[in-house]
Parts: sequence; structure tokens; C-alpha cells
Amino acid sequence: MISSVTICSSSKFYDTARRAEEILRKAGLTVYTPRYDYSEEQVRVGESDKIRLTREFLDKIARSDAVFVIANGGYAGASVCIEVGYAVGQGKAVVFSEEPAEFALRALADAVVPVDEIGDAVRRIDRDAHHSGGPA
Repeated sequence: MISSVTICSSSKFYDTARRAEEILRKAGLTVYTPRYDYSEEQVRVGESDKIRLTREFLDKIARSDAVFVIANGGYAGASVCIEVGYAVGQGKAVVFSEEPAEFALRALADAVVPVDEIGDAVRRIDRDAHHSGGPA
């Protein structure tokens, strides 16, 4: 059963990520999020910060049962693609808020669930069926 989720999101979608965080917390899940204070929309993130933040975030994924990818308009940036690959390598369930535009990411999705429906749906994702043939 999924009890903890890491939200993966481009900084341009942090408003949506915060909404998903609220919904998931209300559903009783432990939620790990990006560092909203390092939004590249508002601050310059240098190389050393990016390296540190990436390593911290991968640790959050390692502690989670699943990742929920905010993919507004199907978009997932380079960092989110790395995070999804890491999550798959760690055997985590991967759920997207919208179908990803990138075909390779579609191959890694266990489910596509809109943000407003994620609270109830995330517990129904079958981690044992993980990557057994596409989205649920």
C-alpha cells in the first residue's frame, strides 16, 4: 500500500504541486516536495545548489513509495526526467498528472491521474503491477 509520495515538478508548476501536496496530505499520506524556496522562476540556482538539491531530492524519492509527476500540458523538464528514471530504478510507482508528451516517459508511467483526483486514486495504484505493460 502506498503511504508516502514525492511530488516531482518543474518549478514553473509549483502552484499545481502545492495543490497536489494539500490533496495528498488530506488523504493521510506522507508527502515530500521540491524545495519551493528554490523556484528557478524566482531565484537563480547555481551549479553547486543544483547538485545539492538534486541529491536531496533523490533521497526523498528513495524514502517514498511513489512519485506523483506534475506534467501540466504533458511537460516534464530534464530534472523531472532524471527523477522519474531514478524512481523507476528504485521500484517506485510512477503517476503523472497528465499524459507526458515524451514517449519514453509514457513507457514508465504506472498511471495518469489528474491532480484533483490524486488523493483517493494514489492508494489504488498497484505497486506489484509496476511497469507491467503501461499506464493503469
